[in-house]
Amino acid sequence: MTEDIAIVGMAGRFPGADDVSEYWSNILAGRVTVTELDSRLDDPAYVPARGVLDGADEFDAEFFGITPAEAAIMDPQHRLLLETAWTTLESAGLAGSAPFGRVGVFAGAGYNYYLHNHVLARPDVLDTHGLLSIVLGNEKDHLAARIAYRLQLGGPAITVQTACSTSLVAVHLACQSLRTGDSDVALAGGVCVALPQRSGYRYEPKGILSPDGVCRPFDATANGTVPGNGVAMVALKRAGDARRAGDPIYALIRGSAVNNDGGAKVGYTAPGVAGQIDVLSRAYAGAGVDPATVGYVEAHGTATEVGDAIELAALTEVFGGAAGPCSLGSVKANVGHLDAAAGVAGLIKAALALSDKRIPPLAGLKQPRPELLGGPTPFRLDGTARDWPAPANGPRRAAVSSFGLGGTNVHVVLEEEVPVQVPAGDGPAEALLPVSARTPEALRAAADRLARHLRERPGLSVHDVALTLQSHRRHFPHRLSVCATDVPDAVARLGRARGRATVRRPSTVFLFPGQGAEFAAMAAEPYRRYPSFRADIDLGAGHLREPLGFDVRDVLLRDESGGLIHRTDVTQPALVLYEYALGRLLLGWGVHPTVLIGHSVGELAAAGLAGELDLADMLRLVAVRGALMQDAPEGGMVAVLAGPAELGGFLAGLDELDIAAVNGPDSVVVAGPVAPLERLRDRLTDAGVTHRTLPATRAFHSRMMAGAAEALDRAAAAITPRPRDYDVISSVDGAVLPRGRARAAGYWAEALRRPVRFHDAVRTALDRPNPVLVEVGPGTALTGLVRPAGDHPVVALQPRRGGDRGILAGAGALWAAGVDLDWPAVRAGAGVRGAGLPGYPFAGTRHWLDAGPAPAEPEAARPAPAGGALATVIELWQTMLGSAEITADTSFFAIGGESLTFLRMISRVQRRFGVALSVAELTETATPRAIADQVEAHRCAS
Repeated sequence: MTEDIAIVGMAGRFPGADDVSEYWSNILAGRVTVTELDSRLDDPAYVPARGVLDGADEFDAEFFGITPAEAAIMDPQHRLLLETAWTTLESAGLAGSAPFGRVGVFAGAGYNYYLHNHVLARPDVLDTHGLLSIVLGNEKDHLAARIAYRLQLGGPAITVQTACSTSLVAVHLACQSLRTGDSDVALAGGVCVALPQRSGYRYEPKGILSPDGVCRPFDATANGTVPGNGVAMVALKRAGDARRAGDPIYALIRGSAVNNDGGAKVGYTAPGVAGQIDVLSRAYAGAGVDPATVGYVEAHGTATEVGDAIELAALTEVFGGAAGPCSLGSVKANVGHLDAAAGVAGLIKAALALSDKRIPPLAGLKQPRPELLGGPTPFRLDGTARDWPAPANGPRRAAVSSFGLGGTNVHVVLEEEVPVQVPAGDGPAEALLPVSARTPEALRAAADRLARHLRERPGLSVHDVALTLQSHRRHFPHRLSVCATDVPDAVARLGRARGRATVRRPSTVFLFPGQGAEFAAMAAEPYRRYPSFRADIDLGAGHLREPLGFDVRDVLLRDESGGLIHRTDVTQPALVLYEYALGRLLLGWGVHPTVLIGHSVGELAAAGLAGELDLADMLRLVAVRGALMQDAPEGGMVAVLAGPAELGGFLAGLDELDIAAVNGPDSVVVAGPVAPLERLRDRLTDAGVTHRTLPATRAFHSRMMAGAAEALDRAAAAITPRPRDYDVISSVDGAVLPRGRARAAGYWAEALRRPVRFHDAVRTALDRPNPVLVEVGPGTALTGLVRPAGDHPVVALQPRRGGDRGILAGAGALWAAGVDLDWPAVRAGAGVRGAGLPGYPFAGTRHWLDAGPAPAEPEAARPAPAGGALATVIELWQTMLGSAEITADTSFFAIGGESLTFLRMISRVQRRFGVALSVAELTETATPRAIADQVEAHRCAS
C-alpha cells in the first residue's frame, strides 16, 4: 500500500459559485446552477442552457506582473487557472513568504475557443505581438509552466490532456509525483471556458447532450448532459508532511488508478465497461481498501443512457455483494459537464462530503434508474442532504470517477482524516489579525470579504484565523490590522479598520517617555499575558527591593490608592523598569529599533535596552536619581505652547526660572520656584498664551537640581558602561551616541540639570530613511509631540489604561507601517492550526479582444506622431504593452514586459526608423528615452 496523500487546499469558480464555499452550499441545497439563457434561435433543436462562469473575461494582470496587452491575448482559461492556483496556495496555507519545498503543477484546459474566435481573427494583433507571443499565451503546452513561472514554483510543471478526465488524471499524476519525491507539494486541477458562454447548443438525437437543458445522472428520465464552464484546483501533500505542519486536511487520497479502454468498445467516443472495471479494481487494490467500506461515490455520471448504464454495471461488478448502502452522486446535475475541470470538481465535492460528514443530494432527482430500485445493489440515490454517520468498522470513505472521451479512465479512493485534538496554548486573550493587498481598493475588499466569511462562521477560533493571516498569507504593501477577542469582535473591528501604505525599509525609532506618563497597574495585563515581560519585571523587582524598600510590583501590577506611583522616587524606577520590559517584549516580537530616544528619565530605559547599562546598574542608577530628585527643594513646572524665542520675553525679570524642556517648535516646559512660576502664568494668561501647570512638585531639569546632579554624578561614576547594541540619540543635545562608544563623563548629571532637547532629538531621528516612531511606554505624550512633525507613521503602544490589546494593536500598527514581526513570538502559543479563509480579491479588470478582424496598417503607412522619436517609441510601447501610463523613463521590464516582447518592440522601432539598434545596450537601460536617444544618434550619424 502506498503513502496516503492529503488534500490540504482547494479553490475554484463554478457556475453559480465564486468560490468553493458557495459551491458546497449550492450542492448541499440541491441547487441547479445551470443558466437558462435568454437567447433563442428559430430552431427546435436549439437548447438555451449552459453552466456559465461569471467574470471569465476579467483578470488581475497587474497582480501577476503581466501587461494588459499580454493579458488580452492570453487564453482566458490560462488566466483563470493562474488566479485559481494562487488561491489554492492560500487555501493550503502556502502563499506566505517562507519556502515550502518543490511545488509541482499538474493541470489541463478545455478547447481554446478564444484563440480561434478572438485572437487569430485579428490580423492587427498578430502583427503587433507576433505568432510566438500568441502561441505562448494560448498553447496548452504552456499552461502549467506559466503557473510555475509566475508563482515561482520549482517542482514539475506538466500539462495534462485526457478530455473529460483531464483534471482527475492530473490529481493521479500529482500523487505519484509526491510519492516519488519529485514534489513536496502539488497543485492539480483543470479549467474549461467554452466561448461564447451565453450560447446554447443544438440537440442531436442519440448524442450526449440533453434535449431539455437538464442533466439527471442515474435518473430514469436521464437523457443527456449539459455543457458547463468552470475552474478548480486542489493542493496536495504527503499525509505525514501535512500532519507535521498542522495543516487542515479535507480528505486523504488512499489510492488511485488510471487506464484506457483501448479498442474494447463499440467506438472511440463510447465508454468501455471492461476498462472501467479494471480501473476501479486497481484503485481499490492499490489503496488497500475494500469497496464495501465506501459510503459515497462521486460518479462520472453524464446522464446518458449508455454512459450511466455502463458505469453502474462496472461499479456493481467491483462492489459485488456489498451490503451498502453506498450513495451515488454526480455534480454534473448541479453545474453541468465542466469538461477538463469536471474530475477535480467532483473530487472537491467528495472531499467536502468527508470533511463536513454529510452525504450531498443528487440535484433534480425524480426517479432512480430501475437497477437502483431493487435487487442486490449496494447503491442508493439521495434526494436531500443527510448526515453521514461514522461506520462501526472504520473511517468514512468516498471515491471519485472520471472517464474521458476517448477512453482514459481514472478512479480515486478517499478517506476521512480524523484530526488529532491539539490543546490551545495559553497565549494572549486577543488575537492580531493582519490583512493586506496590493492596492487600497483590494485591501478594503479583502477586509470586507474576511468579515463576511467570519460573520457566517462565528464558531471559528480567532487565534486560528490569526495564525493563517499572519504566517500563511503573503503580505502586501497596503495593510490594516485589528485586535480581537473573538470572531464577532473581529467582524466589528474589520468594518471600522482603516488601512495605510507601508513605508519601504522602515527605520524604527523607539521613544521612551519620562515622568508623568505613569499610572497605577500599568504593567498588569502584559505581566499576565506575556511570559518574557513577566520575567523581566520579576527580575527587575528583585533588584529594586533593597533601594526602594518595597516590591515595585505593588505599584506596577496593582491599582493601589494613595498615589504612590506618582511619587518621584517610586515613579522613576517603576517607569524605567516597565519601559525596559516593554522594549524587550518588542525585541522578542522581532521589532528591532534603528535608534532610541528617551525623554528625561526615559533615557535610562533607552540606555538599558541598548545594552549600555545592564539591568541591575540601570535600576540602581534610576533609583538613586529618583530619590535625589524627590529630596530636592520644592518647585514646579509649567508647559507652554510657545517656542523658546517667543517665551524669552515672558521670562524677563524671572531669573530664577529655567527652560526645562523643548519638546517641539511651539512646546516648551519652564521649571523653577513656585512664586516666579505663578508670575509667569499671570503673564501668559494676560497675553492669551496657552499653558498648563504640570503636576510635578519639583523643578526638574533646572538649577534647583544642581545638588541632585552632583550626587548622581558620583553614583554614575561607579558604573562601568558597556558598548551599545543600538544607536541612541541624546536628549541633552539631540546628537547621535553611536553604538560602541561610551558617554562622556558627567553625562547623567548633565542630563538631569540641563533642559531636555526632545525636539532636537526627534529631528535627528527623522533624518533617518523612512522613520516609524513608536512610544515604548504608557500613554501618548511623546507621540502627541512628534505627530505634527511630518507624515511618518507614529504608533502609541499603550494609548489607554488596562488590557494588552493596546500593546498588541500597537504591534499590528507597526506591521501595517512596514515593520516586520516575528509572528510565532507575537502569537505566544495561541492558534492551533490554520483556518480556511477567503482568497485574495483579484481586481476584476476586463482584458478581452472583441471577436472579428480589425484592419492591419503597415508600419510604413503610419505617420510618425508629433514629438519625434521619443513620442513614436512611447506610442509603440503603449500599443504593445496595452498601457497608457508610459513615460520617457518607464522601465520596460519593471512594468511586466517580457524579453520576447522587448525584442519585438526593438524590431518594430528599427523598421519604423530604418536604423540598427544595440539590443545589449538597451536591455541594460530599457526606457523609451534610451531607445529614442539611440535612434536620434543613428539618424544624425547618417
